[in-house]
Amino acid sequence: MNIFKFEAKRLLKSCLTWALVCGFTIALFMAFFPSMRDSGIQELVETKLGAFPEGLLEAFGINEMVDFTDIIQYEAYVLQYIGMATAIYGLILGVGSLLDEEKEGSIEFLYAQPVSRYEIVTYKALSRAIVYLVFMVIVAFATMVISMIYKPADLKTIEMLIDIKEIFIGLTLAGYIFLSIGLFLSTVLKPSYNSVAISIGVFFISYIFGVLSKMKDKLDYFRYLSPFDYAMPMNIVKEGWNWSFVALGLLTIMVSIIGTYMIYGKKDLWS
Repeated sequence: MNIFKFEAKRLLKSCLTWALVCGFTIALFMAFFPSMRDSGIQELVETKLGAFPEGLLEAFGINEMVDFTDIIQYEAYVLQYIGMATAIYGLILGVGSLLDEEKEGSIEFLYAQPVSRYEIVTYKALSRAIVYLVFMVIVAFATMVISMIYKPADLKTIEMLIDIKEIFIGLTLAGYIFLSIGLFLSTVLKPSYNSVAISIGVFFISYIFGVLSKMKDKLDYFRYLSPFDYAMPMNIVKEGWNWSFVALGLLTIMVSIIGTYMIYGKKDLWS
């Protein structure tokens, strides 16, 4: 019985659906870029945003004014919100990996097969990691193609594509952090919980921690509880990588995976 192949095939439809929705949303937002560049909307946006408190702007990742006439900054701003969807999808993949099997009652069938629990975790984790990578590659490729349509003539194509690549490497890292956290949660949650609802809840709780860390200096340490903040698109474009966040993200993935193996190897079925 090839658990890996079965899982990958089962998840492919949702992967393509999520990729299609994200790609369509990016195309929709990018369609507004020519207006931003040519109609003076930038000045209007600056005026409106200038009326908001600085702390509130920082909370939403626009503490420095976004140049909406710069396609890279505009795209980073758009992908900041697309990144929320990609992170939630990573969580859904992780939380549903083992939780859904118990919820549907198919876990007993798996246990009856000549595979260990550690193999079950390995196959499920690998299948979801690869499906998530396929999802991100599709969305990144769609973003590059769409960006080529609206690219200003004075911008070198290679520079734009490199920036997009860097953004998506960051989003993929954040997605894998959430996927690993979801994988760990799938070992401790009861089957009665809804994996999608849990995923959305966990993401926005962590996101709120990130918001609070930017609004009050004394809560600055909260940002370490917000994996989405580890690789914000706008920060990558303007400031480059924060390697301490990258290291923390990789550590979180390792700890979550080790914890998953330790707990699931000794776990009893929920009654």
